[in-house]
Amino acid sequence: MKALRRAGWAVSVVPEWEYIPLKWGAFSMRALGRLIRPVAVREFNKALISEVCQSRADMFLSFKGMFVTAEAVKVIRAQGCFAYCFFPDNSFFAHGPWLPHALPEYDWVYSAKSFGLRDLREQLGMERTSLLLHGFDPDLHRPLELTPADLDEFEADVSFIGTWSPKKERYLAVLATSRPDLRLRIWGAYWDKARSQPLKKVVRAARPLLGDSYVRAICASKINLGILSERRKRSSADDQITSRTFHIPASGGFLLHERTPEVLNVLKENVEIGCFGDEEEIVAAVEHWLEQPSQRVAVAEAGYQAVVASHSWDQRIGVILRDHAHRRDRVV
Repeated sequence: MKALRRAGWAVSVVPEWEYIPLKWGAFSMRALGRLIRPVAVREFNKALISEVCQSRADMFLSFKGMFVTAEAVKVIRAQGCFAYCFFPDNSFFAHGPWLPHALPEYDWVYSAKSFGLRDLREQLGMERTSLLLHGFDPDLHRPLELTPADLDEFEADVSFIGTWSPKKERYLAVLATSRPDLRLRIWGAYWDKARSQPLKKVVRAARPLLGDSYVRAICASKINLGILSERRKRSSADDQITSRTFHIPASGGFLLHERTPEVLNVLKENVEIGCFGDEEEIVAAVEHWLEQPSQRVAVAEAGYQAVVASHSWDQRIGVILRDHAHRRDRVV
């Protein structure tokens, strides 16, 4: 949104969370939320259509769009408005019933995953797609000066920021077992599901981090791990790249990333990031980079320069806007 405004666009936002209860915590409230969700989704889509019509929008852009219906996209396009979706995740079938039906109705879908293009084509018959990687927000992801209070809360030899999954728990448990002397911190949602004994104490403090707290945790860690998600429902591959691939270097942090072809297409191993391939290698890589502080700082600086030069959200939005201008010109 900010990148669109910086590009000179007038932007109206219809936040899904104003219509659809997503964060109710109590069991009874979650049950109620599921019960009313179809009605809430209808209200949300009415609001989308109303805003497009009232503002006479030239472009509709959804980020993930898990609650946008196929019918709403059809109506929006019928107003002469181009409809685009940026999809950041690795499965089109793990986010509710509406998304798989809506995606083929868009003028164009941008996937942040290279295998997502194949999945869109083979699973949904959608050919109007292209790759558009995650990016960083220059207003948020930037190096910060840390206070003593920041260091007390976030300082670490090694940290991981991300939602719990069995694979992530396995990698971190191997690291904690092999190097019990490390100051290891874990941040993110659902880490109460972790059952590995070596992680019990660490995950007690785990919580999602937002805004500057997220950036402070990156800046306060000597090594920031990039452990990727395993494949989800009907996705054809494990994750290859993520938003933190760009957030961490942009914030000045050293990134030790799971080695994939996709990440090596954008960042150079041992020059702009460190890499590991499996549980055994993650331990060796952590030991290596902790023992090489000057090299670690140099790699973090090179990673920062590479990401800031080419991977901001302003640059990603620029791609969408150029594509949009070409499509609009063809119609005119």
